[in-house]
Amino acid sequence: MVRIYSLKGLLLGYNLAFLLLIAVTGAMGWLGVELRQQAAEEADRLNTLLNLIQQTRGDVYRQMTEVFDHHFLAEPLSVLRYRGSTHRIEAKFARLNETTNHPVEQEAVKALLMAYEKVRAQTDEIMSVPSSAFREAGHITVFFTADLEMSWLDDYEKVFAANDEFMRIVQRAEEKHMGTLGQYALLIMAIPIALAAAMLLASRAFLNRAFVRPVGALLQGFAAFGRGKLDYEVPEQGAAELVTLEQAVNQMAKDLAESREALVRSEKQAVLGSLVPVVAHNIRNPLASIRAMAQLHDTPDTSQEVASGLRDIRITVDRLEQWLSALLNYLNPLRLTRTRILFSDVASEALRLLIPRLEAKEITVEKVGWDSPPSVVADVHLLEQAIYGLLVNAVEASPKGGTLTISLLRDEGAAVLMIRDHGPGMPFHPSPGDFSPGPTTKSFGSGLGIPFAFKVCDLHDGAVEFNIPPDGGTEVVITLPATQRTRSAA
Repeated sequence: MVRIYSLKGLLLGYNLAFLLLIAVTGAMGWLGVELRQQAAEEADRLNTLLNLIQQTRGDVYRQMTEVFDHHFLAEPLSVLRYRGSTHRIEAKFARLNETTNHPVEQEAVKALLMAYEKVRAQTDEIMSVPSSAFREAGHITVFFTADLEMSWLDDYEKVFAANDEFMRIVQRAEEKHMGTLGQYALLIMAIPIALAAAMLLASRAFLNRAFVRPVGALLQGFAAFGRGKLDYEVPEQGAAELVTLEQAVNQMAKDLAESREALVRSEKQAVLGSLVPVVAHNIRNPLASIRAMAQLHDTPDTSQEVASGLRDIRITVDRLEQWLSALLNYLNPLRLTRTRILFSDVASEALRLLIPRLEAKEITVEKVGWDSPPSVVADVHLLEQAIYGLLVNAVEASPKGGTLTISLLRDEGAAVLMIRDHGPGMPFHPSPGDFSPGPTTKSFGSGLGIPFAFKVCDLHDGAVEFNIPPDGGTEVVITLPATQRTRSAA
């Protein structure tokens, strides 16, 4: 039996898992976007660094132009423009320091600043000399040989070129890093998609196992029940709710099978109830005539052989009459006429009718507990007939010269009558719920003695049990509600 948790709990778990998947997907999506945003911001920062360096170099070259204009052309505004360029370059370096994040970048900017300050120290000295100084030939010669070539700018250009190459390397590394982050972002986005696909496949497999297949089995079971196969059993599998439904369906099929059997028995009894009275009426009239003729011709003048034959005819007719009476009493509705009576009185009357048979088979009757028998409130005639049928079975089953034990006792408010024989035992086990005629081993038996006893005891709120003692034979136990008071047997 395969059982799965309830659909309600599984649905709740699935909803929680789905919400968790949505949360994870959103978090990973946000993380991917954040990583890409950080990479883009880093690229913008590096581009800003490179642009500031390029702008700084342009300002330095313009500053050198102002130096040239001041010394060679005596430009009156060159000093003012030189100072403006100086302020712009200082502002560019300030922005460079603000833009750098890593120690390597800060060291590169520091080296570039030192190189510029070295250049600026010389240009400040040149700019501090008045333009009239160029009229002196010796000074002009020195300027052209030392300052005009501006060989001191080579150090600055070397530092600047190295720093520019470093920045480009960093930019390429950052671009590569940004590409890697982009790939990671795609991978992060792919993980929730894969999880969603896995949940879809798992939910499909689960629904197939917990719902689809059990429902298919239920439909097959209903189809089998529709064909009348009420012994078909639906497999109890799937979710807990479906297992409960399958158990209810199986129980319903069992109840329907029992109801159908009871209905068949009722229909059989109804058919017999309508047929037997007609047959009994048509048989009883000829039987009465036959018995009357046999009794009429049984006179003292009749020969012994004819008289014996006539007695056999009467005995046979009487047996047929008893069979018809038992059959009619069993099939017709029984109405109880209750009176209070000792259990021993009913048993004694039924036993008195069997004296000829007991004597013929030389059977000894042992009575146990008859000194203080319990009393019952019952229909005397029906109870006597039921006990008589059971005693007949016991006498017929007992061997010649055997013993028949009849016990009476009171057990916790119940009156108990036990009939014990020492015969070969019963060829079948009677069922209390089966009132249909059973098998019989007697030549004139109707098979209605045991069902009739079941029915009479059931009407009296009692029971009949059949036991097989270890030493053989059969023990019949009749249990009826006892009255509160008993009297001694007469």
